[in-house]
Amino acid sequence: MMDSDHDVPPSGALPPIGGHRPPFESVGHRGSPSGAFPDDFPSNDSAAESGSVAGSDSTRRAMHAVPPPTAISSLGDASSLVDEDMVDMMGGGGGSVAGGDGGHGGSTPSIRSYHSRSLSLSTRRTGSSEMGGAGGGGGRPGSIRSRAASRAATSSSRRASVASAAAAGRASSVLAPGDGYAEDLRVKELAMFEWSGGGRMVFLVGNWDGYTDRVPMESVKTGCFRAAVEVPVGRLEYKFIVDGKEKYNPDAPTTVDEATGVRVNVRHGDDTLPAGVLGAGGFVDGVGAGDPSKSLPSRRRRLMSRISGLDLYSAFSVQQVVSMFLFRLFYLAMIPSGVYYFYWLIARGGNENAPANWIVFITAEMLSFFSAIISLFGMWKPVKRRWRSLDSLRPALPEADWPTVDVIICHYKEDTEQLRQTIRAAMKLDYPAHLLHILIADDGFFPTSKLVERSDIGLALYQTCVEEAGYDPLVEETMNEKGLVEHYTVKAGDDLPRHDCAVEAHQFEFGPYGADMYAPGALPRLSLVARVKPADAHNKAGNINNVLYNSNADGKIVLFLDADMKPVESYLLRVLPLMLEEQRSDSLQSQLIQADDPELGAGTSKAWQINRDIGFVGCPQRFANVSGDHPDYCAHRNAIYYDGICTGRDGFGMTDFVGTNACWRREVLHEIGGFVYGSVTEDTLTSNEVHRRGYISRYADEDLCWGEAPVTVAAALLQRQRWAKGAIMNGLRIFKGAAKERKQMLLSRGKPSELSEFYAYRRQQRKPNNAFVSTMFWLDSTLYPLLGWGAFGYVFCAIYYLITADAPISPTSTQSLAGAFVTYYFIRYGAFFSAFYEVDMTDVLRSQQCWFSYSFAHTVGVWDALFGGSKFGWVANTGQRHRRSWLEWFNILTLGALLGGIVWRLVAFIAIDEACSPYENFGAVAFGGYVAWMMAPVALVSLNERLSSAEESEREGKTLPVPTPIIAAAITILGVVFLSGWANARCGIEARG
Repeated sequence: MMDSDHDVPPSGALPPIGGHRPPFESVGHRGSPSGAFPDDFPSNDSAAESGSVAGSDSTRRAMHAVPPPTAISSLGDASSLVDEDMVDMMGGGGGSVAGGDGGHGGSTPSIRSYHSRSLSLSTRRTGSSEMGGAGGGGGRPGSIRSRAASRAATSSSRRASVASAAAAGRASSVLAPGDGYAEDLRVKELAMFEWSGGGRMVFLVGNWDGYTDRVPMESVKTGCFRAAVEVPVGRLEYKFIVDGKEKYNPDAPTTVDEATGVRVNVRHGDDTLPAGVLGAGGFVDGVGAGDPSKSLPSRRRRLMSRISGLDLYSAFSVQQVVSMFLFRLFYLAMIPSGVYYFYWLIARGGNENAPANWIVFITAEMLSFFSAIISLFGMWKPVKRRWRSLDSLRPALPEADWPTVDVIICHYKEDTEQLRQTIRAAMKLDYPAHLLHILIADDGFFPTSKLVERSDIGLALYQTCVEEAGYDPLVEETMNEKGLVEHYTVKAGDDLPRHDCAVEAHQFEFGPYGADMYAPGALPRLSLVARVKPADAHNKAGNINNVLYNSNADGKIVLFLDADMKPVESYLLRVLPLMLEEQRSDSLQSQLIQADDPELGAGTSKAWQINRDIGFVGCPQRFANVSGDHPDYCAHRNAIYYDGICTGRDGFGMTDFVGTNACWRREVLHEIGGFVYGSVTEDTLTSNEVHRRGYISRYADEDLCWGEAPVTVAAALLQRQRWAKGAIMNGLRIFKGAAKERKQMLLSRGKPSELSEFYAYRRQQRKPNNAFVSTMFWLDSTLYPLLGWGAFGYVFCAIYYLITADAPISPTSTQSLAGAFVTYYFIRYGAFFSAFYEVDMTDVLRSQQCWFSYSFAHTVGVWDALFGGSKFGWVANTGQRHRRSWLEWFNILTLGALLGGIVWRLVAFIAIDEACSPYENFGAVAFGGYVAWMMAPVALVSLNERLSSAEESEREGKTLPVPTPIIAAAITILGVVFLSGWANARCGIEARG
């Protein structure tokens, strides 16, 4: 998407535009002395001397700005400290960072925001050798172990920032309201922004000045630009203008601009300001009057939140509130307008001369109407959660009280190099290393229950873990001396806590161990957990339960990731705050809390506690191979769901778990007995069980995890077939009440505490209020494959209409048509677009097209769930290795039939009807053309896979090339022939008199 091959002028900073200072001009806060900005961002010349700054193509990052703590005092006071840290982090020499010869192999500093209240220097944990250089600092090529020193710097800087925040806050002075303009009252900081996506001329624009001024960015190397800009403290949105085109960085956090609907980057800062200081928006809201450390919503905001149902502590705009009320109005009006429309369709508007077409059309319209009612209900009160980061909470949560986290990466037969990137991303999470435990849940280590030998992919995965951790537990000296390995354990028989998911559980520990976990620069623990499968292995659910119960995993929070899902460094800092609740001193919870909170660190903080009503917090799946300008003909982005429906369900506390990118409370998983068995989509079944017990879920609407989408239509169809089968299985299980059988699998938890009884009572009191909501969501999740049968109805009506020229409806007058058909569809589309106004229109179109294209795969999945009884293998689950599938032929043949029907109708109009029925004939062509347009993209991608002679990588996700000039010429010639035939037909001659 981004061109990185442009040449960049060798000049330094670009000249200022519109009154802005050059990007690297020394800038202080309120008259700070010049020279405050550290000399750690080299120019082109210095970059050439010290090596490349950016990483390799596979690991490079585009622009992101690291949000620092709040700044009040000058930057000049920090210059000496910054320079010392820079010398330490750069390894003392000019080693290569991206390529070439290295000096000391030190890690390079990441993009920073410089701030006077806290001098937090976040470092990018990538060693020079990892980026492809020959660094001499001792790091193994490609190893995370070589980045250990950088982690130490990050941890120490975070602790220093917490300590310095209070002192700097006391020493700072700010203007009180009335001392100047609002612009002067906004607390500002100097932030560094970077763009590494190529281009010749790059400018930065942001919402801090309404995107009016273009800040020129300085070229530091080919394709890399930087700019230091003084911006208000708090949450900001920004984008780049690269060679005249607006762009955003897909690898950094993004959001949709509320004013324009365009996706932009977002920078999360500390939006808690001292009392009496105006925020970034120029008004005081949410700032406590008496206690600066606590932020309380204003009375206006509380009233608006109560009326609208929007989240009290998340930002929402006037446009969001207006669109939500418009949606509610349209949604409520859609029901009576739909009733009248179907009355009209049955009693007045139907075509009795074509009863088959009429009846099928009514059935398809009813299925579509019912689908709209149950699916749009979830958008009644959407929530866009924008909370503070874990390290920016006010009052602060000490690092000692941060919860322990297990990161479980599920793997079966995926490529080990792909998994290596996920392991590295998990290792680089911005979180204390001793609180992290990375576990690889490998379900392909032992191929079958009868073959207790490691598979080839299992050996490759083991070697990958050894290389990334720098330690091999199978080559210890004790292995040679005693035949035992301390860090390789096997559990079987009575030693196995859970026998339903494993016959044997094997765990390899790759360190660090004991006190080494707390050493400066230590990496998180890395473990590989494999199982010898029982006869009924329960697929992914059994693999996860084996790690939860048969390994030494004990983190209070569990983050689940698929093998291809790579979290951004700030993932835990952004997600974990949504699991917390602030405790008031007079609340019942605080009176019941004992000296230790079992889920929150050392329990020294009484300001924050884990919200025990929450089961899990999820975030959307983003895919790098279909992001930005990449075509997404198969709707893998699924923006209607991730950017719309999930935020709507979050308003009710019932967002689905999609199998990855979610943090769960271990206590909740233990309560339900781990992942629930009985479906090929165990993720949604497990979240349904959690919601049934009264727990709520939340949704972090940020781009925090990036993976790879299926690359072929065959893979996508097999994936949707599996989802449809799982939806029916889950719905039947809930309908039959089979979920209650899970109670017998609950582990003994002893006598519950008063606090646990209090939360259980609160959940029980809330459950009846969710009965209607739960039913609507259950219907939506279960029936969507069946309601998709409406697509078959529209295809049948289109083909029937094209063959016979008999429309399914026959209105008696324009007024009658407008009073029913036009009114109904105006209200329905009004509800739809007001609900999903933030979703890109291209993604909306792809979702509508794939509703037609996936209908046959959904039907096969429904049949398999009800009657087939077959088990899906791994290839059918993911479809990654499928290039072709018989399911594709439905789309190809349907498109061919529609195009053939259009040609037939045009010929029949001249040859058979003698040009006497233009309205019926051109109506058929228009209806058939619309359905063909819906079916065309996916069908053309399938045809390209079969007919193109290009390499596989070049065919992936691309439609069959259409010779547009030839087609245009043919249409011109045939159009003239058609018009001539029309004019010389019987009715054409009669029309000319």
